[in-house]
Amino acid sequence: MCGAIGCAVGVALICVAFVRTPLGQHVDDALMPEAARGGYYAGTSDAYQAARSVLRLVGNPVHIAIFVAVLVVAGLLARRVVVAVAGVGVLFGSIGAARVLKAEIVRPDFDVIGTSAHNSFPSGHVAAAAGMVFAVALLIRAGHRRWMLLPGVIVCAVVTAATMVAGWHRLSDGLGAVLVAGTLYFVAVAVDRVINQDLADLR
Repeated sequence: MCGAIGCAVGVALICVAFVRTPLGQHVDDALMPEAARGGYYAGTSDAYQAARSVLRLVGNPVHIAIFVAVLVVAGLLARRVVVAVAGVGVLFGSIGAARVLKAEIVRPDFDVIGTSAHNSFPSGHVAAAAGMVFAVALLIRAGHRRWMLLPGVIVCAVVTAATMVAGWHRLSDGLGAVLVAGTLYFVAVAVDRVINQDLADLR
């Protein structure tokens, strides 16, 4: 459970540092693409269109449903159905937790030039992407999960960058979302270990 606690603490620290302080808001704003500073905007650049395409891919309910179906089938084939279902829980739990936090967290207005008081922490799109990554990692045998590290980082980084280019989210929103998903992943890992140990004791 240490991993889950660490991720949860990370979410809280990022929120306090980047959402609740003037310096954090300023740094977050400075990291945003210039055209996206100050909130939502409608862009026509190639980068903006590419970012929107990525976000449509990740945020489409049909695509999420397809991912869930593939994950469950893979779990059946690998005889790891319970773990696959846990992965689905991590995915939807990450999305749900991001929505709840975004609704409950208040972003103070410190009159930071170029930023807005609209709260966007954490990102639901990044939470969905990270939830998918962690769901796949959960399905993979523990000894091979390290191979998901690089692809997972790339996926989360691309989606986070897309939300920033589109003007939807700040960097801290993406980082917080990944840690939200990470919290649920480590909880699932801990529960899986306890179940496996209990089954081993019964043999």
